[in-house]
Amino acid sequence: MISKRNLRNVIKWPIVMLALMWVVFIVDTYLTGGSLTNWYALRPNEMVGLKGILAMPLLHGSWGHLLSNSLPFLSLSGMLIFFYPRLWPRVLATLWLGAGALLWVLGKPLNALIDLSVLPEAHIGASGLVYALATFLAFSGIFRRDFRAIVVALIVVFYYGGLAAGILPGQEGISWEGHLLGGVMGAFAGWLFKDQLEDHEIETRRKNAERRKPTEKEHFLEPDAFVKTKKQREFEAKQQEQEAFWKRLERLKEEDKLRR
Repeated sequence: MISKRNLRNVIKWPIVMLALMWVVFIVDTYLTGGSLTNWYALRPNEMVGLKGILAMPLLHGSWGHLLSNSLPFLSLSGMLIFFYPRLWPRVLATLWLGAGALLWVLGKPLNALIDLSVLPEAHIGASGLVYALATFLAFSGIFRRDFRAIVVALIVVFYYGGLAAGILPGQEGISWEGHLLGGVMGAFAGWLFKDQLEDHEIETRRKNAERRKPTEKEHFLEPDAFVKTKKQREFEAKQQEQEAFWKRLERLKEEDKLRR
């Protein structure tokens, strides 16, 4: 059952984070002349680019860039919060920082593998995070083997399967390595959090365990009926021996009296 608090979170937090992206873009574009992008963009293997691990998803180069990321981020982050109400803060933080860290470490080696002239020197935009969210939701269903998580995975694959084209190199102005590494981070996070269960998963596993618990068979007689009977017979036999002994003793006494 969906709580009111969770429903509020589903609406509130995606809008708050998206609004922050819009505010940063407007300030950067119309007030600082792009200085924020120059200072806080992620630059792989450069110390100055470390700031981009945190700031990259908030920076965008144009209205088209921002709009193309807004709806996917809004819908995927909303799905994350809706279906993972306990885990979503940790998952989102892991995806946000992990995707940026992977790009900072592996961005240049990936570029070195492919000799292209259109490779960007700096990376900005929330698209890497979008790819991370999509792959987390998809792979989490596989790793968890939970019916609800599998349904979410199928929905994501159906609506966002076209994102796979974004990992192909050679597209001008597209951070394909950011998309690729964001997807890798999302799949890894799906495996990393697979054993951290939501409330409905805990309840489902508890019910399944109860169903598998063997039920005690009803017997016509109590299981220890024959054991009790054996003990009773031994007790009765001892009583009979004692009674026979006392009877013989009394008989001997009577015979002794008669002889006298």
